[in-house]
Amino acid sequence: MKQIYLKILAIVTITLGSMAAPIVSAANSSPGSGGLADYNASGKTTADGTPLTHWAAGRGAGPVATLKSAPDLTALAATTPEPECPLELKRKCHFVPAAYQQVDPNDSSNYGNYDLAERPSNGLKVNSVVIHDTEGSLADTLAHFQDPTAYVSAHYVIDADGSIYQMVATKNVAWHAGNWYVNQHSIGIEHVGHAVQGQTEYTPQMYRSSALLTKWLASKYSIPLDRQHILGHDNVPAPIAGLVAGMHWDPGPYWNWQRYFNLLGAPIVPTAGPNSSFVTIAPTFSSNQPVVTDCSTSPCVTLPSQGANFVYLRTAPSDSAPLLSDPALHTDGAPGTTDIKDWSATADYGQQFAVAARQQDWTGIWFGGQIGWFKKPQGHLASYPTRGQSITPKTGLSSIPVYGRAYPEAGAYSGGAVPVQSVVPLQYTIPGGQSYATSGLAPTDYYYAWTIDAHLPDDHTVVIGQDKYYQIQFNQRLAYVKASDVVVDAH
Repeated sequence: MKQIYLKILAIVTITLGSMAAPIVSAANSSPGSGGLADYNASGKTTADGTPLTHWAAGRGAGPVATLKSAPDLTALAATTPEPECPLELKRKCHFVPAAYQQVDPNDSSNYGNYDLAERPSNGLKVNSVVIHDTEGSLADTLAHFQDPTAYVSAHYVIDADGSIYQMVATKNVAWHAGNWYVNQHSIGIEHVGHAVQGQTEYTPQMYRSSALLTKWLASKYSIPLDRQHILGHDNVPAPIAGLVAGMHWDPGPYWNWQRYFNLLGAPIVPTAGPNSSFVTIAPTFSSNQPVVTDCSTSPCVTLPSQGANFVYLRTAPSDSAPLLSDPALHTDGAPGTTDIKDWSATADYGQQFAVAARQQDWTGIWFGGQIGWFKKPQGHLASYPTRGQSITPKTGLSSIPVYGRAYPEAGAYSGGAVPVQSVVPLQYTIPGGQSYATSGLAPTDYYYAWTIDAHLPDDHTVVIGQDKYYQIQFNQRLAYVKASDVVVDAH
């Protein structure tokens, strides 16, 4: 089934004085970081799954300019829409529009920095919020999103003082998560700061404004207030196998999810008795201070001891056992590391997992196709017993594929001009007998938004498939499995 809407046939050029200059700060240029450069934020690929080349153009060239001033909000107020914010944040909320402009005059598919849509009336359900950090200043971030050659945007940017800058209307699809399927269904919120310095740069005012905004958006779009729908960028799956290693890992280990969910009015609490078959990762943020290193330079530097939002997972119930490996991050099979950007062996606060085994103070969970063991520190929490639903490969299947997006089957495209999108699994599989927490069925759809002027046949069409997928917590990131491959059980 297809749902088509007419796109506004216009090119909007955004210019705000010196802020029209392209900004790529040096802090944003490391691959896989939480920064804004060297990244296909749109997540768009060709029909065969190849990332689009011009969405990677114009980035990674190093600093172009440095901004010293914020935009003129008084002037903006006279020419821009009313920002979408809760009433209690109206005085802190400003609309600073991201670029929506064609880059190559001879190619209407080469444009930035978002796509027009009419979510959810066009068939695209908004079902998640993605939390980011900017890895740069407020001024640089706003300018970057206003540079159409950056090919990146977010719906909102929140500064340290709690001020909110909306840059893309929530009905439109911002280019923020690096996965087009996730972008279709999400709202992206950037927070001015650096993951490595999150303990000091993620301020109380920022947390408060962000939580109020997210709670309001969740009410508006009926988004569940849980960690399966309120995500970090570090929880977003790659759309295809070749992009897994480069996925961003912001807001990082020092984003206080425990505090955030308390502010949302949805604290993480036990929902089952002891020895449950499910657990929710729930270390107490202030006392959970694992070793974290920064290996962006050589030698690696141990970061200051501070509260963190995750637990490490080991290959056996022993403090001396290696950390879990990940085939995308460690192609040689080497163990995971304590490097801040290495998410091979980290399970985050609020994430749910099926229990594989228990041994004294250790709990083994199914994680990324293997068992990962975490320890309950003496006198402290590491997890809560939880009720939930799980998926398990159907009897007789030795393993099942894992996907980074829930795209329709080929037959869903018949009778139209939308190119059939490939449905290709990631490099992971789930062996028979393993179980993973699921938040339920995911929408099976693809939004074909290919040109700025919608001149192609069926351009800006939503294709809806009949195949069903379940969203699961696979490792630190979400993933999708076909319903035809699994059985679902309640625990």
